[in-house]
Amino acid sequence: MTWVRLGTVVRAVSLDGRVGVAGTEGAVARMSRVSLRGPGGVEEERAVLGAGPQGRVWWVRLEGVGDRSAAEALRGREVWGRREEMGEPGEGRHFWTDLQGMAVVTTAGLSLGRVEELYVTGGVDVLVVRGPAGERLVPLAPWVTVDREQGRVVVDAPPGLLEEEDEEGRGTERTRT
Repeated sequence: MTWVRLGTVVRAVSLDGRVGVAGTEGAVARMSRVSLRGPGGVEEERAVLGAGPQGRVWWVRLEGVGDRSAAEALRGREVWGRREEMGEPGEGRHFWTDLQGMAVVTTAGLSLGRVEELYVTGGVDVLVVRGPAGERLVPLAPWVTVDREQGRVVVDAPPGLLEEEDEEGRGTERTRT
């Protein structure tokens, strides 16, 4: 059983004890139980009684949280769920937890490294790939394919995206202002 981080409790969203969870796009609604993890190793499991979108957060009703004070007491806790309960993300979609640690290669077979982080930009999310040539930022654009069967991300990048800049060869020099 694999636990994955789904988001963070950021506030109480009602008088009846619902909490607002940021950082999730709905996976929390698929959970039967979640683990709430706080500072100092505090961890407790609670049943999820209901969940739904509310603005920029998801409201979640948790077992044993019956009023606003109890919901406020959970602020700052990380919300973790079982990956097995998340199901499949759908055609052309991916859960961040599934991409983390995947090998990244070009269509020519050149290893670029492994996915270490994800930047959510509001437009096209960007993979942070660390490998032999250092860190690279790879947008999750149409020319990037996630091959979950092979456990890798394949990049068919447009010219100029992955090549190292050769400023001396072009007779140019960068200056910082």
